[in-house]
Amino acid sequence: MDISVEVGKVPSLNSFYASKHWIVRKKAKDKFKGEILDQLKGFDPVRFEKVIIRAEVNYRYDIDNCIMAVKFAMDAFKDWGGIPDDTKAYVCKVTIEDDSTLPKDTSKVFFIPRLEC
Repeated sequence: MDISVEVGKVPSLNSFYASKHWIVRKKAKDKFKGEILDQLKGFDPVRFEKVIIRAEVNYRYDIDNCIMAVKFAMDAFKDWGGIPDDTKAYVCKVTIEDDSTLPKDTSKVFFIPRLEC
């Protein structure tokens, strides 16, 4: 069973780290992680051995700057108990794809279970 969550407009990677105080970054991370955890509570608890992450995005910035949606979703999925850790031992692959059918400035992140990478 795949699990997916919707993520609103996250900051681009460039803007997240450009001259921002760590408190500003922590507040943004906590906000998005909380929103994603609320969505995950709607699923029966699961624990994947390993996972592939696929993000479908419709943001206005370069696709490589959309990684913050993946980061926030992955941190929430780990805290929810979906995987033991977000290291390469458990995360096999991460992909980010443009999807212009999504509402502007949103993304959808999929957690796809794997037994091995």
